[in-house]
Amino acid sequence: MCLALVTLLAGIAVGQETTGTIAGQVTDASGSAVPNAKVEVTGPSLPRPIVVNSDATGQYQISQIPAGIYTVSGTAQGFSMVKKNSVPVNLGRTTRLDFKMEVGQVTESVVVSADAVLVDTNSSSSAVVVDRTFFDTLPKGRGFDSLVALAPGARNEGKGGGYQVDGSSGSENTFYLEGLEVGNVQNGTLDKRNQIPMEMIQQVQVKNGVMEAQYGGAMGGVVNAVLRSGSNDIHGFAGFYFNNSAMQARPRPTLQLDPTSGSDDTYRYFNRSDKQVDQFTTWNPTFNLAGPILRNRLFFFAGFSPTTTNTDRYVVFNDGHTGNYHRKEFNQNTIGKLDAVPFGKLRLNATWIWNPSYGRGNLPAADGTSSFTSPYSGLGNYSPGNVLSGQADYIVSSKLILSFRGGYNYSNNNTDYGLPSFTSIYYSGDSTTVPPADLRAPNGYIQNPTTKVVFDIYKRTNLNADASYTFSFGGQHTLKGGWQANLLSNSVNRSDWANGYYRYYWNNKWTCITNQCSGAQTGTLGFYRYRQIGTYGDASSTNHAIFLQDNWRVNKHLSLNLGIRTEREYLPSFSVAGQTTAAPPIEFSWGKKFSPRVGASWDPKGDGKMRVYGSFGYFYDIMKYEMPRGSFGGDVWLEYYYSLDDANVVRTNTGIPADPRKLPGKLFEVVNWRIPSNDPSAQLIDPDLKPMKQRMMDFGVEYSINPMLVGAVRYTNRRLIRTIEDTGYIGEDGETYLIANPGYGVTASAANWLKWMGPGIPTSPKAQRDYDAVEFRLDKRFARSYNFTASYTWSRLYGNYSGLASSDENGRTSPNVNRYYDQPWVGIDQSGKYSYGRLATDRPHTFKFFGTYSAKSKLGTTTFAPNIQLYSGVPLTTEVNVVSTTPAFPYGRGDLGRTPVFYNFDINLMHEITPFKSHEALKARFELAVFNLFNSSIVTDKNKTLLHENDGQIGFDDYADVFKGFNALQLMKTQDLRTNPMYGLASAFQSPRQLRLQVSFLF
Repeated sequence: MCLALVTLLAGIAVGQETTGTIAGQVTDASGSAVPNAKVEVTGPSLPRPIVVNSDATGQYQISQIPAGIYTVSGTAQGFSMVKKNSVPVNLGRTTRLDFKMEVGQVTESVVVSADAVLVDTNSSSSAVVVDRTFFDTLPKGRGFDSLVALAPGARNEGKGGGYQVDGSSGSENTFYLEGLEVGNVQNGTLDKRNQIPMEMIQQVQVKNGVMEAQYGGAMGGVVNAVLRSGSNDIHGFAGFYFNNSAMQARPRPTLQLDPTSGSDDTYRYFNRSDKQVDQFTTWNPTFNLAGPILRNRLFFFAGFSPTTTNTDRYVVFNDGHTGNYHRKEFNQNTIGKLDAVPFGKLRLNATWIWNPSYGRGNLPAADGTSSFTSPYSGLGNYSPGNVLSGQADYIVSSKLILSFRGGYNYSNNNTDYGLPSFTSIYYSGDSTTVPPADLRAPNGYIQNPTTKVVFDIYKRTNLNADASYTFSFGGQHTLKGGWQANLLSNSVNRSDWANGYYRYYWNNKWTCITNQCSGAQTGTLGFYRYRQIGTYGDASSTNHAIFLQDNWRVNKHLSLNLGIRTEREYLPSFSVAGQTTAAPPIEFSWGKKFSPRVGASWDPKGDGKMRVYGSFGYFYDIMKYEMPRGSFGGDVWLEYYYSLDDANVVRTNTGIPADPRKLPGKLFEVVNWRIPSNDPSAQLIDPDLKPMKQRMMDFGVEYSINPMLVGAVRYTNRRLIRTIEDTGYIGEDGETYLIANPGYGVTASAANWLKWMGPGIPTSPKAQRDYDAVEFRLDKRFARSYNFTASYTWSRLYGNYSGLASSDENGRTSPNVNRYYDQPWVGIDQSGKYSYGRLATDRPHTFKFFGTYSAKSKLGTTTFAPNIQLYSGVPLTTEVNVVSTTPAFPYGRGDLGRTPVFYNFDINLMHEITPFKSHEALKARFELAVFNLFNSSIVTDKNKTLLHENDGQIGFDDYADVFKGFNALQLMKTQDLRTNPMYGLASAFQSPRQLRLQVSFLF
C-alpha cells in the first residue's frame, strides 16, 4: 500500500505544513460511541464551513484547516447540538476535541469552552507555535523570524551565525513562508528581504525536536510561517512605526589599534563625539486589507509595508579631513494573497510577495579609517526580489486528501553603478613615520575598496505533492506520503576590488606560508600585498525527496509516529565562459540519505490532557552553494607578496596589473586560496564521500494543568555523526582542499598525509558536536487578562566543531568551507593535540520569559508585555595563527573563562481605544516598544588573539613540529613577533537601548 501511494504521487507535481488538524471522538453520556455525528468547523479563515461525519467508533478527523481560532459544533440525531468556541488550530499540530452529547432536540444547543486543547497527544515531536493573538502584543523585531527566540532551546547567537536551535548553528535551520523554502541558497540563513513584517503573519511554528518525515535538510530548527487570509468580513490595519537617533542610547565603543598614534603597538576605544553620532530616522508605514471578493467563495488579503531609513554621518578622518555624508535605505514588502473554494471539495490559495531593496549613498567608517576621497554620495546598491507560491487541496473524501504546492523565490544584488575608477590602497604598520612625508597617513584605507557586483542572482523553485489517507486497522492511521523537488541556481559576476587592491605593511615582516619562500621576509621599508578576489559563473542543481509518514493512534492512550525519508542530492560546479565545465562534483543517490523517524506518545488517562513521549531520527543536511562558489570554480582568490623597497610604488601601483607576478620588488610568494577541488584529474573529492548526518533523540512530558495552562519537560540529545568540510594542505601554489568527511575515508589515511605533507602529520580528527539539554516550559494562552511563556534550559554543547556556521570564527556563515580542517590544524593546543571542550556558544543556563497583561478601563485597554532573558556567558579561548591564518588554541578551549552573565529586559506598552461603541471592531492603537530597557552594556566578547594582527602567523620549519608541541610565547619571541596589545580586552557589547513608536488603526 505504501509503495502504491508513492508511485501514485510520482505523477503529481510538496510542501511544508501551512495548516493544522482537529480530531476527536463523539460519545454519549455513558461514554458509548456516537457514529455518523456531524462535526462542523466555522471561522473567519474559512470561506465556507468544513463538515465531516464520525465513523462507527465515533472518531472524526478534519485536516488541512488554516491556522487560527474556530468554532466547532457537533450534532447527532436525538442529541442536543454541542458548540465549542475559541478552538485554536496550530500549524502542523492536532487539536484534540472530544464531544460528549446530551439527549435532547437537535435544535437545542449547549455552548461550552474548548478544553485541553494545548496538548497534542497524537504527536511525539516537539514544537512551539505562536499565534498572532499572543505575539501581537510582545516586544519583538519587525520580521517573523524574531519569534524563533520563544522556543526554549533557541537563541540568536552572533557567534553562531544566527539562530542557534538545540545546539545547531545558524546555517542549519530551514525557513518556510507559506510552505515555500525561503532560506539563503548560499549559506542557509534568512535574508532580510524575506523577514516578512509581523502585521502580515497569522502564525509561526518552530519545530525543534525530531520532526516528521516530510521535513529534510534541517539539523537545527524548522521555522514555518503562514500569512493572514481574508474572510467574509472586511478587516484591515493602517499605521506606522517610527524611531530615530534621539530614541536610541549612545553607540558602544569600538576596540581597535589606534590608527592615529604613529605606531601599531597602541590601541584605543573609539567613542563617537556627540557630533559623530549618526543622526537617523526610520519610517515604516504599514497597511493591510482583507475581505471577500465573492462571499463564501473567494477571499483576498493585501499588505504594503515599506521601510525608509535616512542616516546622516559626520566623520573626522584620520588624515584630518572632515565631512558630512548621507545614506537612504529603502526596503519594501508588498503582499497579495487569494483563498478560494471553487466548489466544496477544492481549496486553493496563491501568494505573491514583492520585496526589493535599495541604498543611495554610502557612509564612510565612523572611526575615520576610510578614505576621504571616495565619492560616497554616488555609490549605492539595488536588490530586487520576488516570492510566488500556490497551493491546491482536493478533498476526495473524508479519508483522502490530495495536496499540491509550488513556489518560486528570486533575488539579485547589484552594485554596478556609481563606482569610482581609483585603486584601493590600505596602510598598516608604521605608516606615519616610515614613508616619505608626502605619503604618510594613519593606518586604514587611503583609497577605499570598490566592490563591483554586476549581478548575483539566486533562484529557488519548490514543487511538492502529497496525499493523506485515514483508515482504521488496529487503531486509526493517518498515512501521508509525498514527493518534493528543490530546483536551485546561482549566476554571479562579482569583483571585490574592481580596480585593484594594494596593502602596504610599513616596517612589518611577512611570514611565509608556502614552500616558495621560508621564514620571515621583508624589504627595506616592509612588504606589500596585491590581492585579487572575485566570484564568476553559473551553477544549477535539482534535489528530490520522497517520504512516508504514518501517524497511528493505536488507542486513546497510545499513538505511534513512524516515518521514512530518502533524498537524491546533487551539488553542482560553476561553469565559467571560456572554460571547460568540470565533472559533477558531488551526487548523493537515494540510498545514501535514508532517514528513519520513530516516535511514540502515551496519554495515561486517555483524556487528551497529558502526553509522555519519545522520538528518534537521523537527519541529513542539504548542502548550500557556499561550497561550489568557494571550491568548485566560482571563487578566485590570489595574493601576491612583495618586498617594499621603494615608497614610490604607492604611486606607480595602480589598477589591475597586466601580470601580477611582475610588480616592483622581490616576489616572496603567490598564495592561491581557492585552488578548485573539482578537477577530475586531481581526485580531490573523496570517492566515498557521505552526506553530513546527525542523530536526534527527544524524551518529554507535557501536561495541561487547566484549559489555558500547560507545563512541559523535555530532554534532548543531539550527536553529530559526520560532516563535510574542505580539508586543506599547503602545496606549492597555496592551500589545496580535499572535499571529505574529516576523520573518515581519505582523511583517515596516514599514507595520504605522508604523501601530501611528509612524515609526522596525523590524520584529521572526526568532527564532534554533542548537545544535551533539559528544558522546563510553562505556557499560559487564551486567557483574558494575562498570557505568558516561560522556560529554563540547562544545556551542554561540547566538541571540536560548531557546525556549518563557525562560532570559532565569530559566526562565519560559510557552510562546508569554514577553517576547521584547513591545513589541518584548527584548534591545536600547545601539546600538539586537537582541543576539545565547551564550544563557543555554550550557555549552560538560559531563562526566558515572554508575557502580556491587559487591563480594561473606561479609557480603553492597556497592555503591558515584558520580555526577560537571562543567560550564562559564553567560553572565551585564546587564539594564535600558526603556519597560515588558521587559529590554534594554545591553552585549550575556554582558557579565558566566560563572558559575564547576559541579561536583557524588553518591554512593550500598548493602549487601545474604541472610539465608537457601535463599531467595536474599529480601534486606535498606540504602542511603545523599549529594547534593553535599562541600557545594560554587558560585555559579549573579548579580543582573544594573542599575536599582533599585522605580524601574520607563527612559522615552523617543518609542519610536523606543530604536532610535537610548542610554546607560543617563546616562538613569538624567537621570531620577533609581537603580542597583540588588545589581547584580553572587551571587544563587543550588548546593543544600546532603543525605542520604537507605533500608531495604528484597526477595523
